[in-house]
Amino acid sequence: MATVESPWILLVVLTLCIVDAAFPPVPSESVVIAVATVVAKDHPEALLWLGAIAAVGAFTGDQIVFRIGRRLGDRRPKWLSGRRVSKALDWATHAIDRSGPILIMTGRFVPVGRTAVNLAAGTTGYPVRKFTIAAAFAAVFWSAYSIAIGAVFGHVFGNHPLLALVLGIATAFVIGLLVEVVTSRISGRRRDAKAASAAAPTEAGDADDAGTSAGSGAPDSARDREEGVDLR
Repeated sequence: MATVESPWILLVVLTLCIVDAAFPPVPSESVVIAVATVVAKDHPEALLWLGAIAAVGAFTGDQIVFRIGRRLGDRRPKWLSGRRVSKALDWATHAIDRSGPILIMTGRFVPVGRTAVNLAAGTTGYPVRKFTIAAAFAAVFWSAYSIAIGAVFGHVFGNHPLLALVLGIATAFVIGLLVEVVTSRISGRRRDAKAASAAAPTEAGDADDAGTSAGSGAPDSARDREEGVDLR
């Protein structure tokens, strides 16, 4: 309680939110929820400062990762060669052009997805202005969402701060999983639809070729029959 109520905790939150953008294992969201849970009942005025600091840190971290992506371009260093990271990067690279702003905002709620989306936006040359606007909205929304979860559980279980903290973090974790599942399914359906639309012209072309061949065979048969009559 003493640590959370210290002014230094805001600096810790800022640092973690920045680092978390590039290194997902850093628990910035959990820390924001934990602090909000503890201070919500006795120090509600601190929630505004906490939200502002968390949003600034999240936005700054996203901008740093985006700039790193622009410098990397098509290169992919060893620290991005892991199976899960590579898979997330490939998914984000294909999806960023199709639904950039929405992907940037929803990606903030998926740990590895957040880093992958920001890197992909940089490596694919996504417009800086569009990314900055989307990242700003995402940071503010994520900060407000994290603090809201912590504040709700802090008020409901104010006499049991540890229980409130655990429930708040567990809720955020479940929501993050749901967001990841939903975005993965939507992306999968879009890929299937795109593959089906790409296959349709090919099938139509094959049918036209077959029709042309059949049509061209008919006059030949008629001509053969006519020639046969003449010979007879």
